[in-house]
Amino acid sequence: MAKSRGRPEGSTGAKTRARLLENAATLFANRGFSGVTMADVAGAAGLTAPSIYNHFSSKDELFNATVTDMYEEISVGFKAGAAVAGDWQTRVRGILDAAAGLYRDDGVLQRLSGVAQLEASQAPRRFTAVLAAHAGVVDVFRDIVAQAVRNQELPEDIDVAMTGELLAAMVTNAIGRVTLKRSSHAEFMEVTALFKALFLSNAQANTATSLRPVG
Repeated sequence: MAKSRGRPEGSTGAKTRARLLENAATLFANRGFSGVTMADVAGAAGLTAPSIYNHFSSKDELFNATVTDMYEEISVGFKAGAAVAGDWQTRVRGILDAAAGLYRDDGVLQRLSGVAQLEASQAPRRFTAVLAAHAGVVDVFRDIVAQAVRNQELPEDIDVAMTGELLAAMVTNAIGRVTLKRSSHAEFMEVTALFKALFLSNAQANTATSLRPVG
């Protein structure tokens, strides 16, 4: 198929940009940051190599935009999942249920998240937008912990920020890694069910006691 010059016929700039981001997500997830060129992304989107610069000035900008879109999608989905009545464990279960609709069978989201964390940790100044977007995901869990403290479900002297970050890492990193090779919907649901059984089945009183800071 011949590549278009610039924007494809009948397509708006916004649609072209969205297609570039979608293809960039797949390429970055599969090849890593260093294994992808701007020409690769343009070609996958059916554009000539120079035309991608009408939308993104550099690969860094493209990567930041791609990962930011991913984390914003996750944040919106997790917030919706957490907006259920119940204790903090019920709200985390809601997030896990919402995650089933976010994590696709192709595993792109899981792999892209891993690539994003690696690149941002190695070059935080280049990928500040990635770090900020990831912080938005963590904030969903911090809000759950803060509400649990106010409701006396968790100890009042617990470190809310650290606990929220730990909870986010358990849900996103652990489940994401385990489902990299178990990417079908059925396998994803099995993994989340195991997570619920292992970490979200304790009684509220026992949870408050076990999470009390040491010393």
